[in-house]
Amino acid sequence: MGAWHSAYANLLRSRFSALVAYAELLVDSREAARDLAQESTVAVFSRRKAPRDTRSAEIACREWMAARAAADPSGARPAAAVLIAIDGKDADGVRAVLGKATPDPLPDPSPEDIAALRARFTGSAATYAVPSGGVNTVMAPARGRHRSALAGAAAGTTAAVAAVAVAGWFGLDHLPSFGGGAAAPTASGSPSPTTLAVTWNPQPAVNEAMEGFALPKCGDAYEPSTHAVGGITPKPTAELQEDDQYGDYVMLSDGFVSEDQKPAFVLAGGGYYVITLDGKVVWVSDSSYHGVDVYTANNPVPGASGPSSGLQRSNLCDAVEPYKKFEKKWEGIDWNDPDDQLAYQEALKKFLKKLGDFPKGTYKIYQVNPIVFGEQEALAEVFAAEGINQINNLEYDITYTNLAQDPRVSPYCSGDYNVGDFQCNPPLDVLHDVLTRDIDPADINDVKGAVAISEPLEYTME
Repeated sequence: MGAWHSAYANLLRSRFSALVAYAELLVDSREAARDLAQESTVAVFSRRKAPRDTRSAEIACREWMAARAAADPSGARPAAAVLIAIDGKDADGVRAVLGKATPDPLPDPSPEDIAALRARFTGSAATYAVPSGGVNTVMAPARGRHRSALAGAAAGTTAAVAAVAVAGWFGLDHLPSFGGGAAAPTASGSPSPTTLAVTWNPQPAVNEAMEGFALPKCGDAYEPSTHAVGGITPKPTAELQEDDQYGDYVMLSDGFVSEDQKPAFVLAGGGYYVITLDGKVVWVSDSSYHGVDVYTANNPVPGASGPSSGLQRSNLCDAVEPYKKFEKKWEGIDWNDPDDQLAYQEALKKFLKKLGDFPKGTYKIYQVNPIVFGEQEALAEVFAAEGINQINNLEYDITYTNLAQDPRVSPYCSGDYNVGDFQCNPPLDVLHDVLTRDIDPADINDVKGAVAISEPLEYTME
């Protein structure tokens, strides 16, 4: 599974208003701006190499919108001016975005002009905007065009605290393990006889939970027994959704149940699935580390406790090599060129139509999760209780989490959140301090983490 679904969902959830505001600097109306913003997200996330974090996704969307506006001769100078005033581009930067459409001479906005454009942008960005038709509707076209189709995300919550925002691995460079190698303990010491200082670093705990377990391979016979860990059992939901243009797809959503059927906090690695057809594996998720997510067991709303994943016909094992050959034919195209994008999309539609529907037979879907307890689970509960959003992202980049507002972090942040160039790069010692909490040992569940396996969801395609 890829990482683009979280970046896409978070972009639409947290930065769509800013994209519309940016588009308003390029087009005539708010409605046209919203359309342009939506088109930019579809175009950017249709690329074979889609952005893997919110900030790079927003930058890519802005550049796409500027290039699209500049394609109209009357829009070239305004687009160049926006790139200079809002994005801080120099002449080479403008040319890199606009290419042959770059106006000559370039506009030279005065400091007053730049301030006015920024004020207009910031004011417009404060006006809430949502995609027409909802997030899933906007994501659907890109999902059909991007092989690692991960279709949406939903908030995980604890039983007694506010909602935790959309979770998912952004795939950024992993933070160095604090205090040594990957197997180093996360506790940094005990500041008092009654508490234990624990630093957020869940990967060693996930690795330990996965020890001795291996996902099957394509073609393997697979019919595992249901397995609970610490009284928690995975329970996925699946929904077949129809798409006339790019083929049907299956939405898979992580879920969990507990033996006592009461709401329970779960810290687990998400997005691991195995699907069999008549007993043989026809799809298995990537076995690499996906980070961890926060879930609520026994959530009554299907798919509401964690990120969702989209599975297309082209993801199945027998389609992998044909799809690779198809993609190879399209290497090197200009993803910023609307004509190239359209040609690729039409070719993809033909490829998927030729590939056909999901094969007939009996499918079984297994959700497989490493479940983590111990110090990291206790720390995650503390973070959630503090209302810290995007717990999964804390491992990679805290810029778009609310820890960016921590006074220890804020001196190391630059740019403007509304403008979109906001970035936080605190030193490791500061980051270590911000990601450490004093935990009451009595709150630590010392159950050994392990891999839990769901009962299979069974579907028959006729």
